[in-house]
Amino acid sequence: MRAINIAELKNRLSHYLRLVRRGEAVLVRDRDRIIARIEPAGESRSGHENDSDRLLELERAGVLRPGRGGINVKLLAKRPSVKADVVGALLQEREEGR
Repeated sequence: MRAINIAELKNRLSHYLRLVRRGEAVLVRDRDRIIARIEPAGESRSGHENDSDRLLELERAGVLRPGRGGINVKLLAKRPSVKADVVGALLQEREEGR
């Protein structure tokens, strides 16, 4: 599996799409952080027919647990009161180059 930066992907998109057609997955990085994976569409590489088969296998392996009920509507209706400037914090983080 190859890991490439966004600029390289944009410059050589056809090349990387050919690799994907051959069955290779490509990881896309943004500032050395993996943000996406491009992989062949269609047949599942894991041999599963659909997502529910894969989920059942993960449950049996103990990797995940199914939920035990619905979502509480009252919980969704509550909005947390936050006194922070989220947009300002995001802009500051971008300026610092994190």
